[in-house]
Amino acid sequence: MKKILTVYLVCIFSAVVCAQEYSFNIMDGINEALRIVEVAYKSGAEEKDKYHFEKARAYSDVSVYLASEQDGIGSKMFAIKSMSSASKALGGLKGLDNLDIIENKELEKVSGLNLREINERLHYLRENKGDNCAPQELARAEVAYDALVYEMKKEKINQIALMKFYNDAVNSSLIAQEKLRSAIDNKLECYTGKVEVPKAELPKEYQTTKKEEKPEEKAPKEEPLMVTARIHFDFDRYNIKRDYIPLLNEVVKTLKENPNVRVRIEGYTDNIGTKAYNDRLALKRAKAVKDYLVKHGIEESRIDTVGFGKERYIAENRTSIGRFTNRRADFIILRLSSQ
Repeated sequence: MKKILTVYLVCIFSAVVCAQEYSFNIMDGINEALRIVEVAYKSGAEEKDKYHFEKARAYSDVSVYLASEQDGIGSKMFAIKSMSSASKALGGLKGLDNLDIIENKELEKVSGLNLREINERLHYLRENKGDNCAPQELARAEVAYDALVYEMKKEKINQIALMKFYNDAVNSSLIAQEKLRSAIDNKLECYTGKVEVPKAELPKEYQTTKKEEKPEEKAPKEEPLMVTARIHFDFDRYNIKRDYIPLLNEVVKTLKENPNVRVRIEGYTDNIGTKAYNDRLALKRAKAVKDYLVKHGIEESRIDTVGFGKERYIAENRTSIGRFTNRRADFIILRLSSQ
């Protein structure tokens, strides 16, 4: 009985330690997601490209929500999406992003949702200058839909999150549709591309007097954008676990869509084994991530790798959970300032 009680208490203690470490990582991810939008805003992203800036903000909101639902990988994926959109906004990229429209009956059956109407609405908005006439609403609708697709594809669906993303996508797309139809009916500039002002309404001074030249405004200082991601490894291994593939795929997508973004990969180990052996193992872990990125089309010149081995621990090595936490590869995704 005493032995059983001891094992039980150890399990509780381990769970508490794990929860504390997990909560710390989640809070760190939340702060990072919020910081991305703040830096982008201060650097003038909203003025350069409202559509992508609003996507950056909406992706950040999704990242924070998933963190609150204890979905660490999903939270980090959407933080990376936020950085990607912020980078596009700062570059004044313009134009629509690709959107993964779901038309899978089996997936709809599993989720219990009928997506036909929302699919048709998004098609209509994207094909009729919705990004010009309702950039903020369309951006939020697309991000909610992206989050909905992510949740639908999970092995274990969070029904509360699923319905939240679905409702957000429906509501934002309906508002965007209403704005677009109003723009079409009233022949607004965002839809026609023309400014129609009757000459009779022009004040006389504008017809005879040269317009005063406005003083040139200084462009806001642009700060670098940065987001970190992390994957963990089994003991004495450097192969990438299947759970982290979606996260790495998001990094690949971000690097392909943002040529001014680089990545630095840092490999680490726990405290078991010699320093020389762990230094080599840490570098192998970093290179395993690099090899995955290169295999999927990223230039080697955009990737830096380093192995730190038995140093820079982020958890105690006294427990299996702590050692697993330390066996990691951190990758820092950085958009260099164009200033």
